[in-house]
Amino acid sequence: MSVAEDLIGRMYSSVILGQDLGQAFEGLAAANRDVLFGVQVQCYLNNDYYYMSFQNAEEGMAQDMDEAGSCNPFPPLAAIIPFQSVLYSERYIAPEMVKRSEFYERVLSKRNTFDRSRGFLMHRKDGDAAIVAFTMPDDFVGKEDLFLCDTLERIRPHFQRAFSLALELRQREQKAYLGAHWLERIPSAAMVLDRGLHVAVANAEAERMFRSSDLIDVDCRGELSTRSHSQRKLLEDTAANVRLNKRPIGPLALHGEFMPGALFAMTPIRVLERSPAYLDCFVPADEAVLAIVIDPSSLSVAPVTYLQECMDVSKREAELIQNLVVGLSVRETADKMQISYNTARNHLARITDRVSLGSQSELVRLASDLSARIPR
Repeated sequence: MSVAEDLIGRMYSSVILGQDLGQAFEGLAAANRDVLFGVQVQCYLNNDYYYMSFQNAEEGMAQDMDEAGSCNPFPPLAAIIPFQSVLYSERYIAPEMVKRSEFYERVLSKRNTFDRSRGFLMHRKDGDAAIVAFTMPDDFVGKEDLFLCDTLERIRPHFQRAFSLALELRQREQKAYLGAHWLERIPSAAMVLDRGLHVAVANAEAERMFRSSDLIDVDCRGELSTRSHSQRKLLEDTAANVRLNKRPIGPLALHGEFMPGALFAMTPIRVLERSPAYLDCFVPADEAVLAIVIDPSSLSVAPVTYLQECMDVSKREAELIQNLVVGLSVRETADKMQISYNTARNHLARITDRVSLGSQSELVRLASDLSARIPR
């Protein structure tokens, strides 16, 4: 097996198993002790590093790189080098300029006077890039240099495809999880918010609530929407606090006209097992939030005629029962029906006496059971 074939096999194994990418270069690094082999994931706009893995590096290399990152002349090259070719740093930055840089003094001069790099991009998105880099000492020339450059040319397309495969696998896992049927086991409206208030997936109860509720729905961007700015702000703040503190919050209420309002609770969930560190900046690490909502206006309530027939009550008495089932108090029911509080109390007393029940709560429980038995 050739060196390039061994590297390609190791790379595919590393990305699929979520292992340290730098380990792919162990064999090649052992044969070239003077060369620094590395895989770096970085923001090339401000030289911040998300992930570094080195072979042939002295102890403290990663820390030195991180501390001196702002003066490293190499990362900005990730913004301009072609994706389909190998990087030769001296074509962009003369070795003499490298040796005059602060980064050379603080990092490279400690380690065999490195003055140029060879490498290629594995992925580039927005201001972030994943790159393979071989950093050469100034006396590393001739056949050894040509051999390493030839190896880079051979492995480049495979490493790029392997990295893309790693991203695709993570994204597929995310979609599979978000499409899980476990939400249907929750009897109330339930949904997963993958970022902000964006609804990634919702159960059937939530879909029904969005269609019928006068309190909560989903806007054209797929985000939870409410009738007032203050209600939306409450939802946004709750979701943000759940993600920040990784603790559930609720139940809280969203109030509506003539309605006690929807009760909602949120709790953090993990959409994915932790991604390998080298994927973190390309795969969103934001934890998803499970939101459960109980909206009285979306509850299934038996029709007036059905309640009249089953409970032997008048039309107005059946309407009173409907309002109690969705959570209104007797006084709120009286206001909605435009009758006095005493009249509503008299209706309630006649109903409980007629169906031989001892309390309002027993009446609501009976009416709720009747409602639940009606096919939707």
